[in-house]
Amino acid sequence: MEFLYLFDLIDFDENGNVCEDGQGISQSQSNFLYLLSKYNQVILKEENLPIPDFFKSELFSVLEAVCKENFGASKKKVIENCHLKVQQIANSAKSDKELISLLNDTISARDEDFAKLVGKNINHLQLAYIITSLSGKIEKKIELAIENGLQDKMVKSKTFKDIIKYNRLMLTAQKVGSGELTVKDLCPVVA
Repeated sequence: MEFLYLFDLIDFDENGNVCEDGQGISQSQSNFLYLLSKYNQVILKEENLPIPDFFKSELFSVLEAVCKENFGASKKKVIENCHLKVQQIANSAKSDKELISLLNDTISARDEDFAKLVGKNINHLQLAYIITSLSGKIEKKIELAIENGLQDKMVKSKTFKDIIKYNRLMLTAQKVGSGELTVKDLCPVVA
């Protein structure tokens, strides 16, 4: 099952590869690479691993140079500095959209806000309500941040992390709705 909503920050063509959006192709490509780096950061955090220096010092110059350089070379540079799991997914993905979708499906539903709300004594309907309520709040935060512009690095970072959280919660909601996940499945995972 696939869920992916990128708030018009990244556009894909009919083949699932990054294409030009309203702001131009380089902006869409840069946003794609930045989102990729944020998925990598989530995976590193889940495995208690440090963020490589590349993402602290070189990433922004790679993102800024995307319009001057070959997108494929920039993408390769970002991926080769990612966690092995991200590299393996990138090698198996047939398109940019599939890469993000597979990354979204790989990360867990673990989240502090989610864990605070999911207790052992909740039922299926309460779980669906919790996911819907939390994802609605996150969606509003993302839309407000985008509306105000993503000029500040900290705001941009938080917004892209929220996009990942939103996509993950919505995928979890789909799985709960279809019966693939139950309260019993999620309680040990989210805490």
